[in-house]
Amino acid sequence: MKNTNKDDKINEKSKNSINVNVGNFLLAILVILIVSTGSLVYYMIATARRDAYQYTSIMQNIVENQTNENVDTIKNIIDSTINTVSSSSTTVKETNTIDSVDVNNRKVMNENLIVLYNGLILDTSKMERTELKYIDNSDKYKDKYIITYYNYDSFSYKDSKLGTISSQVYDGLVKIENVGKVAISESYNAIPREIKVVNAIPTLVSDKNSKIGDYDSTKAIITDLDGNGTEEYILILANKKTGYSKIALMDSTGTKVSDLAYIEKSKWESVTTEEYHLSLSNVEVIDVDNDGIMEILVEIPRYEGDSSVSLLKYKNGELFGDTNIECSLLP
Repeated sequence: MKNTNKDDKINEKSKNSINVNVGNFLLAILVILIVSTGSLVYYMIATARRDAYQYTSIMQNIVENQTNENVDTIKNIIDSTINTVSSSSTTVKETNTIDSVDVNNRKVMNENLIVLYNGLILDTSKMERTELKYIDNSDKYKDKYIITYYNYDSFSYKDSKLGTISSQVYDGLVKIENVGKVAISESYNAIPREIKVVNAIPTLVSDKNSKIGDYDSTKAIITDLDGNGTEEYILILANKKTGYSKIALMDSTGTKVSDLAYIEKSKWESVTTEEYHLSLSNVEVIDVDNDGIMEILVEIPRYEGDSSVSLLKYKNGELFGDTNIECSLLP
């Protein structure tokens, strides 16, 4: 019985000894962690103070030792940067790289609708034969023509593109490039009705115009010009033997309204190397003033220089514009 009590006391003493050792070990680890953390924090603070002091010293040294030569160098760098930016802006302008906002602003600057024919300004305010106009390259407002145009050719819409100023043509005059044959500054349905081109004269027309048989080259443009539900006929006729050719308008019954333009080779037979007939390329049908009626544009060729354009409007059986225009390749 006594031996049992003695053993119990020995075991209890051993357990207490172990607990004390574990506690001391944990306390030692905690002290080490505290000391290590404190040392790391102190080191970081000291390093930050040292770096800050070095940075301050360096900046003071730069300021104290800055010379007039350094100042001039910095000024030159700034001026060079400004000039580079300015030069880049000029280059952007010269290459006509313009954002959509600028394009829209330039459209606002143009009080009236702009219509171009082969890049030249076409006056559509009156139905008459009109001269195509160049743009004065010295005009400070010439850039207002650098806008998006809606382009048409051969009786159909092609695309929309930004018009660009051409290089000088002559006498300081320029034109608009990167546009179609007919270019309009506003987006609307400039061809509101179908336009058909056929290589034969409709029977309705030929029955009432027997002399059409004298032409060996015939084409007909068929469309409802004024939107009244009936079709008109624009004829392109040529006799390759005599050299005579003409463009004529027929109404919906096939009756001739008027000859619009003609070329008579007999008046310039001495020019044996020339062979020119009025053709489909001399005609465009398009609503150029946005009134729902498609005008007839007849390109009048000339011996030299740019062609003029005859504008005609057919409405309610009445034709407005110059007719029976004689074309010649002689000066």
